[in-house]
Amino acid sequence: MHRPPGQPRWGKIVLSRRVFPKPSATHHHSHIIKMSSNRKRRTNASETESTPSARRRRRQSEESDSSAPDSDDDGPSAPTSTDAMVKKMVRLAIASEYSRLPIRRNDISAKVLGEQGSRQFQSVFQQAQQQLKERFGMQMTELPAREKITVTQRRAAQKTEKPSSANKSWIVTTTLPLPYRSPDILIPTKAPSLYTESTYTGLYSFIIALIVLNGGTLAEQKLDRYLTRTNAEVATPVDRTDKLLQRLCKEGYLIKTREMDGGEEVIEYVLGPRGKIEVGAGGVAGLVRTVYGKNQDDHESLTQLQREDLEDFEARLGRSLGIEPATVRASGVDGASDTDGDARVNGNGEPNEVPRSSGPRRSSRPDANQEEEEDSGSEEYEEE
Repeated sequence: MHRPPGQPRWGKIVLSRRVFPKPSATHHHSHIIKMSSNRKRRTNASETESTPSARRRRRQSEESDSSAPDSDDDGPSAPTSTDAMVKKMVRLAIASEYSRLPIRRNDISAKVLGEQGSRQFQSVFQQAQQQLKERFGMQMTELPAREKITVTQRRAAQKTEKPSSANKSWIVTTTLPLPYRSPDILIPTKAPSLYTESTYTGLYSFIIALIVLNGGTLAEQKLDRYLTRTNAEVATPVDRTDKLLQRLCKEGYLIKTREMDGGEEVIEYVLGPRGKIEVGAGGVAGLVRTVYGKNQDDHESLTQLQREDLEDFEARLGRSLGIEPATVRASGVDGASDTDGDARVNGNGEPNEVPRSSGPRRSSRPDANQEEEEDSGSEEYEEE
């Protein structure tokens, strides 16, 4: 085919360019109208969603979504408010016992339960008790109410109504079996120091033993004479004697009473709530057995005379403490629980009993004959 001169071999390529017209004012106005109509449609859609039926459908869908993870038993459950209160309860119990402070019901309501959990006390208390037993070998033991000893206190108690449960308080006691309550296992705490804590424990155990062996009440003058015999009338290894007695009263080991008798003030010491639970009659019996060397576990090697002497000792000790005397067997003294000094709970897991102060109060001022009898060296546990 003939090709004209100057024409390309593969044909002529023509490039066309499309020219777009400039947007007019009318086109811009229509674009604005379309945008506004879209906004109106979105507004209408949101208004329809805010209707009661739409909100009800949305709430039902959310509840179904929230209940779906609970049906899966394999996955870990999220901590609830009750779990948090149980943990707070355990921390409060341990911290209070470290400071030797009672766990009061008012403190539990304010620091653990709060305003929202006031009706969950029993549930939280039982779960915290279970955690203390399983993880720490402890439990919260309720403190006994203070006895109305003086005549004024008894008259005031008759006028008042029944005490409410809001005044209850507890302390932490051990739940370990008796074989694990030896001094090698249950050593005194290291705060502030091992020596200070062990000395303080020995001092208040000694004073509590004096009060219990004297019938549950001990006059201040008589206590001063006992402390003079031990060279502790002015100061002790822990603190001054007067400050030590104040501390014992503050922590609930002792109760100091004052009463007027014949125009003179009579000051006496009785056993406090913490002293009854931590030491009690069982701890006093263990202390006396240790002092007199009667706490041997095996009595098979004893002669008949020694066995009779031990039985007589237990009988006198039982009369002094107001408890049943322990029987002597070949395997040891039956009923000699908590002989290591820390007698917070007896062998049956119940609080130790202590002799209560008897009847109306009388003047405790000793006369000359009584002082001579006391100075003669007669043992208090032998008195009936």
